[in-house]
Amino acid sequence: MADLWFYADGGQRRGPMPISELVTLLSRIADPRRVLVRRHGVENWTPAGEVHEIAQQLLQSPPPDPASPPVEVIREPAIPAEDAAAFKNVQPEPTGISGWLGLLAFGQVIGTMRLVVSIAQYVQSISDDVWAVFSIEIRGEIALNGALICLAIWTTVLLFIQSRRFPAFFIAQMICALLIPVIDRVWIASIFSVALNRPFTDFLAVGPAEVGRMIVGVISAAVWIPYVLRSRRVANTFTE
Repeated sequence: MADLWFYADGGQRRGPMPISELVTLLSRIADPRRVLVRRHGVENWTPAGEVHEIAQQLLQSPPPDPASPPVEVIREPAIPAEDAAAFKNVQPEPTGISGWLGLLAFGQVIGTMRLVVSIAQYVQSISDDVWAVFSIEIRGEIALNGALICLAIWTTVLLFIQSRRFPAFFIAQMICALLIPVIDRVWIASIFSVALNRPFTDFLAVGPAEVGRMIVGVISAAVWIPYVLRSRRVANTFTE
């Protein structure tokens, strides 16, 4: 992940932002070397003039053209270096795969592995006679669950590369995990009803184990979807 920076502005922390944007902001200030800055993940504040990579770029930055009207008026973040101690108690923004996000990551990995094993066991349990009679139906069922597996694997990849697309894919995965078993049940019930000339409702019976899995899925979605949408850790972690 690219380096992100904060700067002190009237007692408030501004950022995070890439170093190029930070240098642009500082270059518009009369005395930028006294402005307190810190790198994302580092707690100590340091005057910009004492940070080599920032000071070097400030020296290379041309002064703004006085004839050109300023695009944006920026108030100087005038925080003297001697007041840096006041910022030592400022808590850094939570980031990284830890805390509740670490628990989500653990569940994502374990859930994906269990899904793969469950589908593999289901396919192995199908007898040759059933394959011969209902091959199209079974292939459709496997395709549905295979698509869910692919979605779960890709979502896991996005999680660990800290992609900004992870939250959207995770929510889509949670919704699909609730809908696909229902679609699968309706699909199989429809096929069996036509093939055996029996009422559709005869094949919609759901066992206690399936009901339990559905309840767990609904509870998981109700907990983790709001978390992903509202968590500051999620917002700070998935930025690539």
